[in-house]
Amino acid sequence: MRRLSPARGARAAAEARLAEVRDRFSSLLDILGEHVYLAIVLPGGGIHETFQGPGAERLLGGAEADAEMANWEAALHPDDRLAYEAFNRRLSQGERAEVEYRLRGADGVTRWVHDRAAPRRRDDGVIEISGIVSDVTERRRMRAELAEAHAAISRVVEAMDDHLFTLRVDDDGYEVVYRGPNREALLGGRLPGDDRSWTDFLHPDDLPRWRALAEHLPLGRPIELEYRLRGVDGVERIVHERLRPRREPDGTLLYDGVSRDVTETRRLEDELRRSARVDALTGAATRGHFAEVADLRLAGGSGTHGLVLLDADLFKQVNDGYGHAVGDAVLVELARRVRAALKPNDCLGRWGGEEFAVLLEDITSGAELERRAERLRVAVAERPIDADGVLIAQTISLGAVRASGGRDSLDALVEAADRCLYAAKRGGRNRVSLVADAGVGTAGGAEPEGIGMARALAYAAALREEETEAHAAEVSLLATLVAERLGLPDACVWRCRLGGWLHDVGKAAIPDSILAKPGALDPAEWELMRTHPAAGADIVSRFAQLREAAAAVRHHHEHHDGAGYPDGLAGAAIPIEARIVAAADAYSAMTATRPYSPARSPAEAADELRRSAGTQFDPEVVTALIDILGPLARGSSRAATRAR
Repeated sequence: MRRLSPARGARAAAEARLAEVRDRFSSLLDILGEHVYLAIVLPGGGIHETFQGPGAERLLGGAEADAEMANWEAALHPDDRLAYEAFNRRLSQGERAEVEYRLRGADGVTRWVHDRAAPRRRDDGVIEISGIVSDVTERRRMRAELAEAHAAISRVVEAMDDHLFTLRVDDDGYEVVYRGPNREALLGGRLPGDDRSWTDFLHPDDLPRWRALAEHLPLGRPIELEYRLRGVDGVERIVHERLRPRREPDGTLLYDGVSRDVTETRRLEDELRRSARVDALTGAATRGHFAEVADLRLAGGSGTHGLVLLDADLFKQVNDGYGHAVGDAVLVELARRVRAALKPNDCLGRWGGEEFAVLLEDITSGAELERRAERLRVAVAERPIDADGVLIAQTISLGAVRASGGRDSLDALVEAADRCLYAAKRGGRNRVSLVADAGVGTAGGAEPEGIGMARALAYAAALREEETEAHAAEVSLLATLVAERLGLPDACVWRCRLGGWLHDVGKAAIPDSILAKPGALDPAEWELMRTHPAAGADIVSRFAQLREAAAAVRHHHEHHDGAGYPDGLAGAAIPIEARIVAAADAYSAMTATRPYSPARSPAEAADELRRSAGTQFDPEVVTALIDILGPLARGSSRAATRAR
């Protein structure tokens, strides 16, 4: 066997180790998916590859790369050739360079590659190039999708009226790291060279509160506030701002915020609140707002208040003779004259169609009350009202009472003033009465005739629903007993009795197809059904003997929480007789068999009343009704079931 010399043996071993290193390096590159190459710049300016890693064939879709790069250049996408040639020229000139271009592989797949290389001039003057090529197809796809998503989000943000922003918070304060495009819209534009911060535009009165909340940013809690901005255009805007915290994986605290211009929203809300407080026609307080004011003032218990109910005399003749436009003009002027005759702290409210309520302050005697009420009467009657060119000699009748003793609740005062008003009308109208009419609601007065008429109307309405008047009779009885249980005055008990009989007379105006429908009503049918209380009140108002019950009829579907109809009254603003009739009507309906529902037991009905107390019904009325119904209704429905 021929032996190698020691020198040749060492060289062979070194070459073997180098081959092993190259194989391992090639395997590593193959795993990484990168294509590494070495090349030299030829004297003519061309490039000749001296080493190719294992990734070239993958990038070429299976085609074998060659030293002259013929296959590589053949796979080059035509649209990218200029960029590729510029890349090679820079390398030939000894400059570092990188470029992205497409290769159309032998497998039919087009791949994006990122080619970056660094030249080095050897001792012999030859420029040697070391380069690496990566497949960036997926990265470019993701980058394109990200850019598309970012563009879409940007379009949405630009289309929004809100100003979006992100803050980075640390111990030294906060820094704005993102600012949306709508900042200038909230600031009314931007002046050239204006580098003021957001807080420079805050209203001075709101700046301390804004800074106090900003001090809580390091706590990482949600923040919500409203404040005013004074824009560069001189316009003051109300801004509602919400900030929500989040933490990055490294612990950095960020707040994502949105600032919204709510100026118009707040203006509309103010108008809605005002419309709930002020009668749109006369400018007086609405019945509900008047009741709130009166309850608040009477709760003070000073005993120096007076309540006046005033009613436009023979006002129906004005509407019938001249039309409602003239009638409305008369009411507007009537309210203006009354208001002008009041003291600054007195409160005027529209109590009904042509009826007003006045809460007088500083009433220390009956003589003072009479003098102040007489002043109101004279203010209206002293000269005719010019209503759209028609002169109307309008007068008013007034009933007045002082707040004292057990009459300090609004319901009690209204009841007493109403009796006095009735006395003023029976006395000839256009006068003030501080004395109640003793005949109102008594057994010796108009009660038998009124009940007879009420029963007849209730019977007619019941026939429309193919029922008897038994439901109306029961409601009338229950309402009367509840009113007596509550200790209400006789006149109020009388109105509850009448209202119980008459509460459903408005159904005479509802088509038979709706009244007789066995299933649920559709929205249009239900809307028509909801008109029956107002229709009933209109019918009742046409009879002098029944007119007192009109409020109970109109408002017996109002809810204690204001969610009822037709006028959305709530709490004490609902006449007490209507609150009583509502509970009695509900109990009677629940315990009767209807085409669409079986009868409930008294206990079950009572439980339902308890659940609805405070929302649909007056809690005090519910308590009184359950008390008069007896032990069975006061027990639970489960106990009642066992008793049966």
